[in-house]
Amino acid sequence: MIESNKLRQLWYDMRHQSVVTWVTLVGTALSVFLLMVVITLQQINIMPFAPETNRPRLMYGQNFHVRGLQHPDNNSSAGLSYAMAEKLYSGLNGVELSSYINIDTWKAEVEGSTMKPFKATVRKVDDNFWKIFDHTLLEGRYFDKAEVDAGQRLAVLSRTTARKLFGDAKAVGAEFMLNFQPYTVAGIVEDNSALARQASGEVFIPMSATTAAAWDNDGYLGDVAVALLLAEGTDPADLRSQVKARYAQLATELAPADKEPVYHQTPYDVATVVEGEYGSNNSPDNESTARGRLITYLLLLLLPAINLAGMLHSRIRRRVGEFGIRRAFGCTRWRIVRDIINENFIVTLGGGIAGWCAAMIFLSSYEGLYTAGWIGVIHATPSMVMLLNWRFILAVLAVCFTLNFISASIPAWQASRLNTVDAINGHHNS
Repeated sequence: MIESNKLRQLWYDMRHQSVVTWVTLVGTALSVFLLMVVITLQQINIMPFAPETNRPRLMYGQNFHVRGLQHPDNNSSAGLSYAMAEKLYSGLNGVELSSYINIDTWKAEVEGSTMKPFKATVRKVDDNFWKIFDHTLLEGRYFDKAEVDAGQRLAVLSRTTARKLFGDAKAVGAEFMLNFQPYTVAGIVEDNSALARQASGEVFIPMSATTAAAWDNDGYLGDVAVALLLAEGTDPADLRSQVKARYAQLATELAPADKEPVYHQTPYDVATVVEGEYGSNNSPDNESTARGRLITYLLLLLLPAINLAGMLHSRIRRRVGEFGIRRAFGCTRWRIVRDIINENFIVTLGGGIAGWCAAMIFLSSYEGLYTAGWIGVIHATPSMVMLLNWRFILAVLAVCFTLNFISASIPAWQASRLNTVDAINGHHNS
């Protein structure tokens, strides 16, 4: 525990070196603010939260790229057709469940009994979707496999969408119009955040081989992606090896038609899908993404730490006499180093808490920060429950400790090495 006289010393410095101390506080707060915004934007992409609490075990098969054998410039690429999704991703070893879903949501016009038509976010899903993604069912039920395969016009609505469509009237069993087609409400789920990129939606309707969109005459491309829930202990690399082998088999089948499929390291983990550093006709470069993120973190740590070290050096210069007297009375160099680092940590922690609070307010109130490759800008913000996560709290503490250590170590060591006589007389080397 930091002794009370250290707090008194800090209070004295704040009163008599207010500019330096407050610049240090503000600089630390700004550094932590920037770092927490960057860290949070990345962590939101991978941290589990409902309805995607299975994120650590989820992978996605999506996109298909085919080109000519004799004319490689003749390319076609997009999402998977339903048939191609089944061919590449059904029955894989190590997969507990798989679900065929839209590669993206879309906006469609819906109309109920209580208000004018409005736009809602629609996603096609199958019956396994509800087993992989943990939506909270409020009323009614989910559609089952037989209903999905039959392409029945059923829908599961979010709570807010159901209220918009039917007001206080009972929604389950009621009929509404979706793009001028009648659908019956099977169930109602709790509202979900658009930050759950592959599980979110306001209207969910059945996805089957007959209802999936086809985008080419060959039957390769469409609007389908496959969510794969891995069994415990499954190695993602092994899963990719199985899919790569299926691509090799498919290449043999397509060769007579002068075509070849191009393997792009699928299936992808959640971070790869959300960060979107790839396209339907190229592979993700996760190493470059990770390297760029590391460089960003280092710059956001080192540059402010250098400035904070200069501020701390200015504060220490006014205390050389104190250090000399303490050394004369037997205080060790290590004790001086430790005391300076402890005192500086109070300032760093205070600035860190201020920066974290500012970052939380910013992240929870500003829409448009969150992007993804296929989905584009997500007009949503994380809830405070998501932001008040132990990962982020540990990140704040780690940033404060790191900033404190980098900025305080050298000035503290220099102070401990002062000649005792010169220090008592107020002399110092600078």
